Amino acid sequence: MSSKAAAKTPGRRYRGKMPDELRAERRERLLTSALELFAERGYGSAPIEALCSNAKVTTRHFYEQFDSREELLRALFLDIQNQAWVRVQEALQNQDQRLVDRVEDALRAYLSYVLEDPRRARIVALESVGVSDSMELVRRESLHAFTNTVALFARELIGSKDLPERDYRLPAVALVGAVLELISEWLVNDTGLSADGLIREAILIFRALIIGASRYDEHFN
Repeated sequence: MSSKAAAKTPGRRYRGKMPDELRAERRERLLTSALELFAERGYGSAPIEALCSNAKVTTRHFYEQFDSREELLRALFLDIQNQAWVRVQEALQNQDQRLVDRVEDALRAYLSYVLEDPRRARIVALESVGVSDSMELVRRESLHAFTNTVALFARELIGSKDLPERDYRLPAVALVGAVLELISEWLVNDTGLSADGLIREAILIFRALIIGASRYDEHFN
């Protein structure tokens, strides 16, 4: 939330609600509007006036919440990633599963959340790309959180002798990049795949990475 919104202080009730409650509702309506219009029209074709009209808020209320349209995009992107991350963490903490299966389930959980609403997929894989240097930094930091988690679990798989000793950070980056490119292809072209079919392809890539690494020959060059 912008510093402008944070600076607001509680006041009188309006229609039975405090100002903070009203601001929170407007923020949610703006996020919903952004999800709809950025996904349907594209980020570049959804001006603030259209976003406000769709959310049924004034431009004054918009600037109480966000300093710019890009800040709204950033908030929406992070909201999607954070919600997906909740599911990822649940999968990773399932002690009933083998370690390698937990990472696979985490990948499936992330993709299931993003793909169950293709608008989320468009925000993550298309509309948030190439907007600005600052947005790119936010996007990469968020995606690296998953990359770092995969690399961390790879270290544990090394400890359990399921993987040979090596640095798996770059293979993890390659995996995340491949998954994002799969999502982009699924959105832009007719792949003939359902969301479940795309998830299967991503899991196959992950399994190939794990199987290939388990057979890694340190003398290969």
